[in-house]
Amino acid sequence: MTRKTYVLSVLTFLFFGGLDNAANSQETHTFFYTGDVQTYEVPAGITSIQVELAGGDGFGPIGEGGIVEAIIPVTPGETLEIYVGGEGTATTGGYNGGGTPGTNENYGGGGGASDIRVSPYGLADRIAVAGGGGGSASNCGTWTAEGGHGGGLEAEGGCLYSCSDCQYTGSGGTQVAGGIAGPTGHGSCGDNHNGEFGLGGDNTGSFGVGGGGGYYGGGSGCFEGAGGGSSYTHPDAIEVVHTVGGNIGNGYVIITELCVGMEIEVSDYDLCIGEEVTLSATSITGGVAMWDDGIENDVPFLPGGEGTYIFTAVSTSGTDCPVEIEIEVHEDPEIVANADPEIVCFGHEVTLYGSGGAFYTWTPGDIEDDEPFIMDELGTFTFEVMGEDWHGCSGSDEITITVIESPTVGATASDLNICLGESVTLNGTGAATYTWTEGVENGVPFTPMSTGEYSYTVTGYDDEEGCSNEASIDITVNELPEIISYSVTDEVLGSDGSIEIEVTGGTPGYTFDWDNDGTGDFDDSEDLTGIEGGTYTVIVQDENECQDVEENITVSSQVNIIELSHSQVEVYPNPTNGELEILLDGTFNFVILDINGKVLEQGVGLNIHQLNLNDLADGLYFLELSNNTGRITEKIIKK
Repeated sequence: MTRKTYVLSVLTFLFFGGLDNAANSQETHTFFYTGDVQTYEVPAGITSIQVELAGGDGFGPIGEGGIVEAIIPVTPGETLEIYVGGEGTATTGGYNGGGTPGTNENYGGGGGASDIRVSPYGLADRIAVAGGGGGSASNCGTWTAEGGHGGGLEAEGGCLYSCSDCQYTGSGGTQVAGGIAGPTGHGSCGDNHNGEFGLGGDNTGSFGVGGGGGYYGGGSGCFEGAGGGSSYTHPDAIEVVHTVGGNIGNGYVIITELCVGMEIEVSDYDLCIGEEVTLSATSITGGVAMWDDGIENDVPFLPGGEGTYIFTAVSTSGTDCPVEIEIEVHEDPEIVANADPEIVCFGHEVTLYGSGGAFYTWTPGDIEDDEPFIMDELGTFTFEVMGEDWHGCSGSDEITITVIESPTVGATASDLNICLGESVTLNGTGAATYTWTEGVENGVPFTPMSTGEYSYTVTGYDDEEGCSNEASIDITVNELPEIISYSVTDEVLGSDGSIEIEVTGGTPGYTFDWDNDGTGDFDDSEDLTGIEGGTYTVIVQDENECQDVEENITVSSQVNIIELSHSQVEVYPNPTNGELEILLDGTFNFVILDINGKVLEQGVGLNIHQLNLNDLADGLYFLELSNNTGRITEKIIKK
């Protein structure tokens, strides 16, 4: 705990009301308007007072009383007389020097001054004066000729504005003379009078206004506002503040007794239960300071349980202020250790946080309150938190964290290499439930839509605490081989037909299986030769066993087939721009070949069949037609 030292002086308490919760006692006396003199006796030990005085305001809408504040030396035991100024009315000046107005009810008297006097209590014995405000006039039918504010070393003159251009206003009092009255003898104005020492100027006519009372009073006016009275403080006064105007209505006087502060030392103002405090009070005026409740200076003691304790020190010196010290005793906070979660999976995060205090420290380890960290050991662990509140009181608590094993998750696939268009099934292992990336469902076949390398990650969860782990697997989707074309040579003399195919795509290292040998051994050659007329099927397989199938490749046989006559067949138009029509009774086969004998298109027609050759380049082509009676070959020109 840190010991704090304060010297509680007069000025300290005047402007700041004491430091922390140490308070020197001061008495305040307030005097309101009574219309008569009031008295105040300075108590023993009081050598200075703080004063605030306000003068009464003048009659009308403005002409406020002035305010003065100061610290003034006094003598213990002396009697001061208090004069509280009254506000001006339509017929009289305010009590204590307010100037009397004329007889018209719309023209009023000046406000009286407020002052404090010492013996023998004459005007010259005033030690503080707050000037009264000047009376206002209702010239031109409205309140436009305002009285001047009282107060200040020089008070305000009247007539802020008037329809007669402020020709008849009175000026404010100063520190050396009363305010000058407005012109005298003008019609119904009567006589105006200057302000005097302590008195505001009077008016004897119908439309006159009285000056404010003050150290020197304000001058009276006719038709227009009168001047305010000035304020004053004794030359020995300090911390003087003058305010021109500021008070409306009757005046007031406030006296605050100022005493000498003692030097106070307090070890701490906020304690926790069980902590001691040390107090010390020293008079700087030579007195002996004593504490209540048997407390001794500089001797530690226990104040008691939770609550607020006030200890008072007094001095044998009559000029020392009594002192009150307020000590707060606080309960230790109820600290609670918390964890989220209390059962954590190995390698996962846990967050420890305290509640019930303001600051927290965790042990063991470098743990920050309410900051997650990773548990990388299996087992049961106990952590302690020390919590402290804003007063420095503390408490502690413990919590146990259990770290359990996360599942060992694996990933399997029905096949790691598949061909485009094939399905694959992924399965997680080692956990209870699984979630895959890319929308894959555990154990459900799916078909990738394009070739390439794919990586899939599975997260497996256990059944109890939701502990999880991950595994990944890569799947390769291979391109398919493709038979892009084939050419056929018909059987003519017997077993002399052939089929040539062209393969691309996939992974080279192709193998072939033709159906003419009756086995699926993929030991056949790419092309077939020396074959009879008929229909053949070939399967191409690449190095990754991806396949393409071409079915129904027909080899025509001309053995024992007679030529059809041109009279039986009609092909037109020839030459053609693209559209070609074939007329041949019954069912017939057709084949279109280029000049190299490569088959471009083949099919079956009935009686009339139309061909579209728009996709073929211009040039010479051959059209082979055959049925059960014979065959014929026609030259076709595409242009």
